[in-house]
Amino acid sequence: MAHEVGAQEKITYGRNDRFAGGPVGGGRFWVDEQGRPVAKIGGPGEWRRTGMIDVRVGDTFTVAGQTWKVTDIVDPDAPEAYLLTIRVS
Repeated sequence: MAHEVGAQEKITYGRNDRFAGGPVGGGRFWVDEQGRPVAKIGGPGEWRRTGMIDVRVGDTFTVAGQTWKVTDIVDPDAPEAYLLTIRVS
């Protein structure tokens, strides 16, 4: 699915097929030693060389030429953890 700049997406455990070039899905969520929430995400074919990536609030990632910024990681220690992203370009 193509998104306009400013669109928001939620990424949970497992697959999220709403990304153009996706899927993108959460593989793991946790709090690092500095107390910051972290998410491990992966999925799109273009990431095959790196596999899954670790992201924190403020980080960006690109899927099919669309750049997304992580705006929040909610309840990283809970089974219902998720992260919110916004398309920035």
